[in-house]
Amino acid sequence: MNPVNSFNEWDPLQEVIVGTARHAADVAYEPSLRPYFPAGHTDSSSSHPVHPALIEAAERQLDAFAETLARRGITVQRPDPIDHTQPYSLPDWQCASGHAAACPRDVLLVVGNEIIEAPMTQRSRYFEYRAYRPLLSRYAQQGARHVIAPKPSMADSLYADCYTSPEKPYVYADTPLLTETEPAFDAACFTRCGRDIFWQPDLVSNQLGADWLAHHLGADFRIHRIEFLEPLPVHIDTTLVPVRPGIVLTNPHRPCTNGALQLFRENEWQIVEAPISVRSGQHARDVSNWISMNILMLDPHTCIVEQAETPMMELMRSLGCEVIPCAFDAVYAFGGGPHCCTTDVRRDGALASYFPTLDR
Repeated sequence: MNPVNSFNEWDPLQEVIVGTARHAADVAYEPSLRPYFPAGHTDSSSSHPVHPALIEAAERQLDAFAETLARRGITVQRPDPIDHTQPYSLPDWQCASGHAAACPRDVLLVVGNEIIEAPMTQRSRYFEYRAYRPLLSRYAQQGARHVIAPKPSMADSLYADCYTSPEKPYVYADTPLLTETEPAFDAACFTRCGRDIFWQPDLVSNQLGADWLAHHLGADFRIHRIEFLEPLPVHIDTTLVPVRPGIVLTNPHRPCTNGALQLFRENEWQIVEAPISVRSGQHARDVSNWISMNILMLDPHTCIVEQAETPMMELMRSLGCEVIPCAFDAVYAFGGGPHCCTTDVRRDGALASYFPTLDR
């Protein structure tokens, strides 16, 4: 049996990587974070380790989360806790520190029996892959494919200077942050539905990146660009979240603007609006007000939801799911919820098409 096998977000989960907050750093300004800073801010020298108490609180929740998964019979792997506080430089730029290894979903995209190491677009995350290399080497020795997408130079030319608010952070233009000078994406910019993989252009992905993935995966897969009203979010898992074949959650504050949701309607999927987080407005740039949508499906009828997100738990139960509450609020500052902080390694399922109209 191949140690790596996953084609979608809902087949029964057998093995998973859970991130770690150990040795995390609070990142400094960099061009990829421009929308979160006032216009004219260019100081990239200020970065510092995250306070040990915050790391310990997050790690306790991640450990409890991992234990919850293990009790369900799921094999749990953890990355190496490398030091993210060290500065580094490349020929085109320098960075005050890394960030963390809390969110393997951002770094590693599993499609079938291969793990694709994403190129990433934040300079502070350039070397984040190092935390996962021992695991990836072990999977490769057992027969999996480990593929490294082309690493972008991350020179200034990759980032558009289009965010011009003089005082307010979070104000952005209608044009993308990333140019098309080189392929760029995070793994979490994509959500997998068998043969069909949906991609949201956002702050950390561009068309060249999606084109690279389409070319790499070949004719067995179809990459769909799906656009939403708000381009600011990073990653698709607080905007479009498949639950199982026939049900997908959407974000009512981010309506689809290019008609791509019609594909779901044509194939008789139920499109369900998700509730906003009960903690909306509390997270600043760390996570979305829609972190409530960041759920992890353990199988088509079982999910993990952050324990305070009562409206989301009620919704998932109404959709026929067993809900497992899990404390995750201390992890939010490190980048995400239960979906962000995991990468599926193996699910019990095979490649299939869930959109029959595309197969005619």
